[in-house]
Amino acid sequence: MSKKKSFGRPSERAEEAAEGSQGPSALKAIVPKAQAGDLEALQELYSQYAQKILNYLYRMTGSREEAEDLAQDTFILAFKNIAALKDPEKFQSWLFRIAQNNVYQRFRGYQPRLESIDQDDAMELSELQKRAAPERDPEQSVLSSELKSHIEKVISELPEKYRTVFVLSAVQKLSYQEISEIVDRSLASVKSDIHRARVEVRNKIKLYLGDNYGMSKLH
Repeated sequence: MSKKKSFGRPSERAEEAAEGSQGPSALKAIVPKAQAGDLEALQELYSQYAQKILNYLYRMTGSREEAEDLAQDTFILAFKNIAALKDPEKFQSWLFRIAQNNVYQRFRGYQPRLESIDQDDAMELSELQKRAAPERDPEQSVLSSELKSHIEKVISELPEKYRTVFVLSAVQKLSYQEISEIVDRSLASVKSDIHRARVEVRNKIKLYLGDNYGMSKLH
């Protein structure tokens, strides 16, 4: 597998990225500069979105190596075609859609393999994982770690249609409208699929926990 060097590996720049991402007004100012070939503007967009894209791809592929390689492909393709983006405020959903298409192209015809998730490499936690986070004592710490691993497994086993929208909503915290644009489906369809994914994840976690951790409050 070839390694791209154009922008540096996303994981290498994670600590440099600011929390969150550019709002609409900031994108309105930065994206046109990037479209004009301003290298600082391109680097700013990369710094803002590299970790978010890497997180998403890691969730979708289950592989750190695949996620980093696909993230590089995503940014190279995005920056090559950024001049074609008509609305700067849509940069985030446009970028995620490129990432999604790269996943589909890479794994067309077969399921990506799931690697165990090292705690040092853990990505942003979904609401489910946050509920598993408290560690009161060594025994509770072990239970929390086991629960996190099980949640990762449950998410990875969701049908692709549901996993995509669930990760974008619960993990990446994107709006229904943005997700609708990324997956190119109606708002009603996206809301329905997110609801079904949440129900499926919640029910499987409740079975695993014996309904002892208040998971029924997830919504």
